[in-house]
Amino acid sequence: MQMLPGPERGRLTAVLLLVIAVAVVYFGAVHWWFTARHIEIAAEMSGLREQEARFRRIAEQRQAVEARLAEVWQFEAGNPAFLSETDFDSAAAGLTQRLKQIVGQHARDAQSCQIIMNQYSRPTEKELFERASIRVRLRCSLEEFAPILHELESGSPMLFVDELQVWKQTGYRAPGSNQVTSYLDVQFTLSGYMRQRTSSAREGA
Repeated sequence: MQMLPGPERGRLTAVLLLVIAVAVVYFGAVHWWFTARHIEIAAEMSGLREQEARFRRIAEQRQAVEARLAEVWQFEAGNPAFLSETDFDSAAAGLTQRLKQIVGQHARDAQSCQIIMNQYSRPTEKELFERASIRVRLRCSLEEFAPILHELESGSPMLFVDELQVWKQTGYRAPGSNQVTSYLDVQFTLSGYMRQRTSSAREGA
């Protein structure tokens, strides 16, 4: 009974064992410590080259972007939608003056439509451009208030009427008068935007 393999089978077994040993040594000592690391480095370099190419394309667009930005700033500088004033107090005073002018144009007389109250209202929320606002209370008839509201929101610079509240009241129009009439008690916020951006917007640019 032959327990040992023959010479031919022994050589084949030895070759197989050698191949297995070489494979174990390669994957255990060469592949993970050398080949795999080089493959990883090659992938990283490929990714870096793609990033570099993308950054180059972006950099090549710099002049076009700067030219477009200059056009935007030029348009913004001449945009009539902004208030002409450059600080909150003067802008709010300008809003008050414009309100008085428009009310005076549409009021039948000094008693028929009056500004009962107007006060400055500083915004609490940060916006891209600084907003100037005043809180307004009017006492007018509907026939007078409708064109006032239309002119406020359709003129230039661009103004915004927010938080509008209207109540119908009945009473004496003027002290000492016996004539009882109906009128509107109107409250709203009148706002406009100044040309310069807010400090938070400039820091984020």
